Amino acid sequence: MLVIGHMTIDELEFPGVSRISPGGPPTFCSTYLKQAGFIAKPISVVGVDFKPALRPYEELGIDLTGVKIEESCRTTRFRIRYDEFMNRKLWLLSRCRDIELSDITVNDDAVVINPVAGEVSWRLVEAIRERAKLVSIDLQGFTRRFLDNGLVINDSPSNIIELALSHSDVVKVSADEVNHGIRRVKDKVLVVSMGGNLAKMYTNGKVYWFDGNVKVNAIDPTGAGDVLICSLTGYLKMGLNPLDAFIKAVALATVRVTVSGPFGRIDPWLLDQVTSELSRLVRFSEI
Repeated sequence: MLVIGHMTIDELEFPGVSRISPGGPPTFCSTYLKQAGFIAKPISVVGVDFKPALRPYEELGIDLTGVKIEESCRTTRFRIRYDEFMNRKLWLLSRCRDIELSDITVNDDAVVINPVAGEVSWRLVEAIRERAKLVSIDLQGFTRRFLDNGLVINDSPSNIIELALSHSDVVKVSADEVNHGIRRVKDKVLVVSMGGNLAKMYTNGKVYWFDGNVKVNAIDPTGAGDVLICSLTGYLKMGLNPLDAFIKAVALATVRVTVSGPFGRIDPWLLDQVTSELSRLVRFSEI
C-alpha cells in the first residue's frame, strides 16, 4: 500500500526525557506494518535536513523511491510534549511544501492518505480516489489549525466526516479531533480512536467497541493512530471482514506504544495476547 503524507522530524518531550526522532505517518506505517507482514511504501516530500535520518529506513529495506528531497523547504518538524498521563501538545516548527499529484504514482490498489499539516488538498484526494481501488483517509491533517506560535489546535467543519467518507472507503479520526455526532455508516468504515479507551468502529449500520481496556506498558504513543489506520487498510486489502481487521489493527496499534520510537521491535507474543483479549472484549450494537 502507499502511505501519503509528510515524513517529519519530531522533537519529543516526555517527563524527564527528550529526544529527536524521525516521524510522520509514512514512517510509522512503513516500519511497524513491515513487522506484521505488510509493505507500506512512503510517499512524501522532505527537506535536505532529513537526509541523515534515511539510513535506518534503508537498513530495514523500506522502499524510499517515493520520498522526494526538496531543497526549497525544511522538513516538516513538530515539538511534541507529553505529560505524565501521555496527554500531548503539539507545535509546528517548520513545514515542507504541499504534496502534489506529480509526486505520486499510484501503482498499488490501496492508498492511505494521512497528512499531518494540511499538505494534502481535497483536490488531490479526488485525483487519488479516481486511481486507487481502496482509499483510506486519516483526518488528523485536515482538522488541524496552527496558531501564530505554532501550537496545534483542532478546528473542523461539521461535515468533514461525511466529506471524507464520500472520497474514500475507510476514514479514521481521533475523538479529540472531531466533536460532531456520528451518523449511521453503511457501506464504508469509520474508526474513531480514543487513546487509552482504544477505538470504536462504525460500519454496516453497527457500532463496535471494546468493553474494557487492555493493560500494556505504554511508553511512547507517537504514531499509534497511524499504525491503526494503515494496518486496518492492510487487513481489509487482504480480504478480512471489517470486524476482524478492526481487532487486529487495534491490537497492533496497542502494542506499538510499548516500544520507543519509529524503529522499535514489537513482541509477537504480546501482539497475539492483545489480539486474543480484544476479541474477547469486542461488543456491538445497531445504530
